[in-house]
Amino acid sequence: MKTWILTIVALLTSVVAVAQRREGTCTVQPKVGLNVSTLSDAQKTIGDACFGMEAEYMITNIFSLSAGVMVSNQGGKYDKDGLRYTADLDYANIPIMANVYVLPGLALKAGVQPGFRLKAKMKTDDGTYDVDEFYKLVGMLTPGEEPKVYKFDLAIPVGISYEYENVVLDARYNWGLLKVENIGNAYYNRVFEVTLGYKFELDF
Repeated sequence: MKTWILTIVALLTSVVAVAQRREGTCTVQPKVGLNVSTLSDAQKTIGDACFGMEAEYMITNIFSLSAGVMVSNQGGKYDKDGLRYTADLDYANIPIMANVYVLPGLALKAGVQPGFRLKAKMKTDDGTYDVDEFYKLVGMLTPGEEPKVYKFDLAIPVGISYEYENVVLDARYNWGLLKVENIGNAYYNRVFEVTLGYKFELDF
């Protein structure tokens, strides 16, 4: 029995190694997808688009490192104290991931993701406002206080992907670590991201 188990494990390991890209392979992957995001103190989620590019380098047949740039629309919906509004935040995120291929085409991944804010708007039934303008309008600031949505964010992304004939379906959750702004209680980005991409292998 022990011999059979060892044989099966060896065969599975061989299949996984053969099925993955070669050690030293580099690919680029344009990708588009959908975010379902919220802020840790918001009452509802919002859905919006994301898109970008990712490069991956195979260190071994089953382990790789990847890095990319994703333009991501994030935020959350609020409905409290008779006030309804949506925080509309755009980021340029830079996911840096470690990828482990546990089965042919199937990878588990985790890493770190710096993000740089591109836009910060508040949407209400009456229109769309800059964050500074909105908070002053609704009286959410104390005298002398200035609103500030921070320009830098940092998140921990974890996820899973599956590749078939160069087409990649990727799902990951981005857990924000830094406060989004300096108003009220601390709150953080929470984003579930699903993308579809296509890998192009580079020849050097």
